[in-house]
Amino acid sequence: MKKITFFIVFTIGIATQLVSQTFHSDTLSINNIKALVRAGGIQFWEPNPNSTNNRSVYEYPNGSGKNTIFCSSIWFAGKDINNNIKVAAETYNNNGTDFWTGPLSVDGNASITQSTVNNWNKVWQIKKQDLINYLTSSSYPYNPPAFVLNWPAHGDTSLQQSYQLAPFVDMNNNGNYEPYLGDYPKIFGDQCIFFIINDKKIHEESGSQTLGIEIHVIAYAFNNPLNVALNNTIFYKYKIINRSTNTYTDCYTGFYNDLDIGYAFDDYVGCNVELSTSYGYNGNPDDGNGQNNTYGANPPVQGMTILNGIKMDPDALDNPKFDLNGNQVCDHSVNGKNFGDTWIDNERYGMCNFVFMDNNAAYYGMPEIPSDFFNILSNNLLKWGTFAYDTSSSLVNARFAFPGLSDSTNWGTGCGVRPTPNNWNEALSNNPPGDRKCVSSMGPFVFHPNEIQEIEICYTTATSISSLNQNIINIQNLMLINPQIFQAYVGINDKEVNQLQFRIYPNPADNELNIEGLNLKNCKFEIYNLIGQLNLSGSLLNNGLQKIDISQLKKGIYLLKLYNSENMKTYKFTRK
Repeated sequence: MKKITFFIVFTIGIATQLVSQTFHSDTLSINNIKALVRAGGIQFWEPNPNSTNNRSVYEYPNGSGKNTIFCSSIWFAGKDINNNIKVAAETYNNNGTDFWTGPLSVDGNASITQSTVNNWNKVWQIKKQDLINYLTSSSYPYNPPAFVLNWPAHGDTSLQQSYQLAPFVDMNNNGNYEPYLGDYPKIFGDQCIFFIINDKKIHEESGSQTLGIEIHVIAYAFNNPLNVALNNTIFYKYKIINRSTNTYTDCYTGFYNDLDIGYAFDDYVGCNVELSTSYGYNGNPDDGNGQNNTYGANPPVQGMTILNGIKMDPDALDNPKFDLNGNQVCDHSVNGKNFGDTWIDNERYGMCNFVFMDNNAAYYGMPEIPSDFFNILSNNLLKWGTFAYDTSSSLVNARFAFPGLSDSTNWGTGCGVRPTPNNWNEALSNNPPGDRKCVSSMGPFVFHPNEIQEIEICYTTATSISSLNQNIINIQNLMLINPQIFQAYVGINDKEVNQLQFRIYPNPADNELNIEGLNLKNCKFEIYNLIGQLNLSGSLLNNGLQKIDISQLKKGIYLLKLYNSENMKTYKFTRK
């Protein structure tokens, strides 16, 4: 991309000036990952305005001083009514920032004051155990701790901010956060961090005009040493709100990742299309050359997965995942969510594009102007099998760089015959390793005034690409089978999903499924196929061995949901 010197002055709805802002931060450090979470567009990396000693913290293993990610940030782009591209995106703040902190006004002006920016220049961190300790103590609710009292549940309505901001448990359902009447923060995981950012400032990084978007962010992690996937993963929830009066079309959002596996200059990147995952791995057998904080032999692999993406534009259909012959449909259902579940217009994108960048000028360089960012997000440049974004019309367009063999339907190249090389990855292409960056994106979609889009992603570290894939599969299965794990903690009366204890056999099963266990009082069952369709349901007896006739089910994999008024658990089984 050409280097262009430019100077842009524009009105953003408030009287403001360029100011130096150090975003407040904290760390998620409750499992095998230590991650720096900051109230800004960029995560895991924090510039120090008073020195050159910046810090990057995505530490694996926790306490090792070795990092797998240099930085990561959310990107957003769209076109206004005049077809002008507008972007909010950051790489590593080489020229400044596009985001700063705080909620915007809801009056259509999407305005913000400098004092609001300053007041919201912070993160709010809570550990689940601390919350439980308070809720089970004699202090509840008469003497709330600071983390309960200071929870940013409401905006300042005198500044036209939204009244409802950070989520909370509302004991009397009156919409007001009242800690002394028993209300408390609604959090996720075993450690949770909340903050709000917006793009209503001069865009020093992208050079774009502002969009007027407000983003609520929740980062969380689990303390579960017995679950390898959860113990090596952190999660992010993004709620993106259009506070402007503009309808943006041809919108894309995505995540920029600079995945430095220890030493920054010997890395490769790749993606798994079906798992909606991008990843970075070492390009050499050993990481670095003995430098401090490098991994040496057996370096890890770092992934980022879009678990629940942008909601697709409505089309009044329940778009299918499989055709009438049971084959995977070659479209966004390859890695999207909620396809073929009998619900209309609830489909969500998975990873729609994956592109790479490198600081080497011979390859695809870093973006510098709004159209650069938009072209990366919308991916109108990538050709199959090339490393330098060859613009030759004879080459096949590709959605995904370096997918290996993961795109079994060839969706990324138009659903036709797979181009050569069949297994396209960096290692087999003999690419020289380098300082790779990459972007996973979703779109297009239309973003209307006051509309909200929500995204869930996770960052997972593993010992190999195959173990990373298995960890992602385990997380996705957990979200399907035990979704309560990923829902907000709402109180001390929450029931653990493992309180229903059963033995399910045989598995695979032929015509009957046997259920034997405890706590069967008033228990019911439902059997779903993997696209969410209910096939069987009924009630179980209060004791003894239960038998469910499954002879009418077709051969395949099913989910058995067992529940009563207090508990629920889901099992996977195969009808052979």
